[in-house]
Amino acid sequence: MNPYLLPADSTALLARAIFKLTGADAERYLNGQCSQDVRLVTEKIALYAAVTNFKGKLDGDCYIRRHNGDILIDCPIELREALFTRLDRYIIADDAELSDVTDTYEILHTIEPTTAPENCWTSNRFGQAGVDQLLTTGSAPSSNLDPTEIEKSRISHRIPLWGAELDNDTLPPEASLEARAISYTKGCYTGQEVISRIRSAGKTNRHLVLLETNGSTPVGSALLCEGATEDKPAGVITSTCEINGQQIALAYRKRKFQDIPKFNNASVVTQ
Repeated sequence: MNPYLLPADSTALLARAIFKLTGADAERYLNGQCSQDVRLVTEKIALYAAVTNFKGKLDGDCYIRRHNGDILIDCPIELREALFTRLDRYIIADDAELSDVTDTYEILHTIEPTTAPENCWTSNRFGQAGVDQLLTTGSAPSSNLDPTEIEKSRISHRIPLWGAELDNDTLPPEASLEARAISYTKGCYTGQEVISRIRSAGKTNRHLVLLETNGSTPVGSALLCEGATEDKPAGVITSTCEINGQQIALAYRKRKFQDIPKFNNASVVTQ
């Protein structure tokens, strides 16, 4: 199936926590805490990154950009307290300071703008090129994108979401975050050894797949086939939506069943 496309110039006002990192050591410090090469972020480009623990599992995911000489980080609003605490924890002898500016700013994301606004950053949040604008709280226009339309694009483009496909038990390679969020050349960061070892081994215990499902199959439904049971399923559905009468879903499929294309309630979509 072809991924669902959102209209150009459509906008979404995002529910994001926003942190500001300042100081002479800000770049070096953040580069040691996240999977992305922070040296590549600019005043025009926002890069997606994972923040992991020493076991390589996610503490959170975020976008990073430069702004007026500082570094801005935005993450799911659900992670406002937890990720701030995690990123602030290891600032000890560094000339760096992290502050929470969530109540000061909002982020307006525009899909494929016909004319890019001033002071914006390119980003790809839902599977399509777009730009972010940082606006003072209360000054941003309302979204014209229905959340159900965003879900159609996100799911069909296989973009994982915190609270659905991503949580504190997720290893980034399981969610296919390598191309979007991980630099394998930047050097050391917390969790880097585990993630590099997974890359060398070439396998994880589970992996994210896109499915076409049979009828209404809710989140949490088990994927069943020969050798799988309700107690020990081949996988579990994490997100669903309907496009043109066809329900599609994201799910984690266990490595043991990686060659199974069809299950009791769904078929794997290959692209």
